[in-house]
Amino acid sequence: MSIETKQVEIKDLLFDPENPRLPELLGEDQTEIFRFLVNEIGVEDVVQSIAASGMIQGDPVIAREAKDKEHFYVIEGNRRLAALKLLNGEKIGDGKPEPNVPQIDAALKKSLGEITIQLGWAQAEIDAYLGYKHVTATREWPPEAKARFVVDRVKGNFAPETLAAFAKRLGTTPPTLRRWIVAYLTLKQAQKVGSFDPQEAPAKRFFGTFYTLLGSQQVQNFLGVKSDPVTDSPVDKDHLDNLGEFIGWVIGTKKKPPVINSRKQKELDAVLSSPSALKHFRLRGNLEGALLYTEFNAKEISDKLLTSAYGIEECFPKLFDVRKDPGVVNAIRALDKAYEGLKRNTEEPQNAKQR
Repeated sequence: MSIETKQVEIKDLLFDPENPRLPELLGEDQTEIFRFLVNEIGVEDVVQSIAASGMIQGDPVIAREAKDKEHFYVIEGNRRLAALKLLNGEKIGDGKPEPNVPQIDAALKKSLGEITIQLGWAQAEIDAYLGYKHVTATREWPPEAKARFVVDRVKGNFAPETLAAFAKRLGTTPPTLRRWIVAYLTLKQAQKVGSFDPQEAPAKRFFGTFYTLLGSQQVQNFLGVKSDPVTDSPVDKDHLDNLGEFIGWVIGTKKKPPVINSRKQKELDAVLSSPSALKHFRLRGNLEGALLYTEFNAKEISDKLLTSAYGIEECFPKLFDVRKDPGVVNAIRALDKAYEGLKRNTEEPQNAKQR
């Protein structure tokens, strides 16, 4: 590997749109990437550190030459680049509030006008370095970034030994990496068939909810997901309509927000396992209402009734001595009233008996 070092002015450095940490929907837009780095990933700690101590030459800033031969894309060091741009007085320039930047003296500002970058890294060496760096980094890559990193590099080769090697490099297990990759590929498949547009997602951080809910066997059955072997199209073609529905429920759009989050896994599983509940959910979009048509609701009610029954039985040994206490008397009356209501709500209606 022949590495070249080069002094480059900050203004000639560009954010890398291929950075796995960045959502693909940002594309090549440098302004949107700048805003995402500042608002979503965060660079304040880097800004404060550089403002206090200057640019310390520790981890390399790895770059590649742009097509115009005058600019360079920063492959590793995008947070540092964002911080340096801010400290050099550059604005994000998208019309939104600009971040607060500490004042620095003229000498320090002058020293931050250019930095040393490294060129000529082989792709395999870059992959190995990034895999190590973002496992041990204070801001570790999220699952979506790790999935994108692997998918971009394996070129369709999802063999178990390949995924095992990448899992080790990324500090996770092969089953977990497989889940991330299947979720990522499922979203890519939805984009191809027009069921998902990341530009219309109401929030940028939707992947965590999506892959968590996709891990359910009931959801996988609903979508016809095949995760072994891993392919570019995990969802069976006969279930693509279901995929569109599922994305609408858990990711939504700017006009129609999602109705399910990752904490509703059990409830969603219960609804998907009941044809009548699923029919109601599709019609109304109300998960809680759909649960009334499932065994999930029956178990919840039976648990509460049994808890109440056990509580009453625990009172029996001590009840005689306090039977005339006003509070106890009122409680028993309330219990009688509840019991009568219970009977009314479990009796078969008269018109149903006459049919």
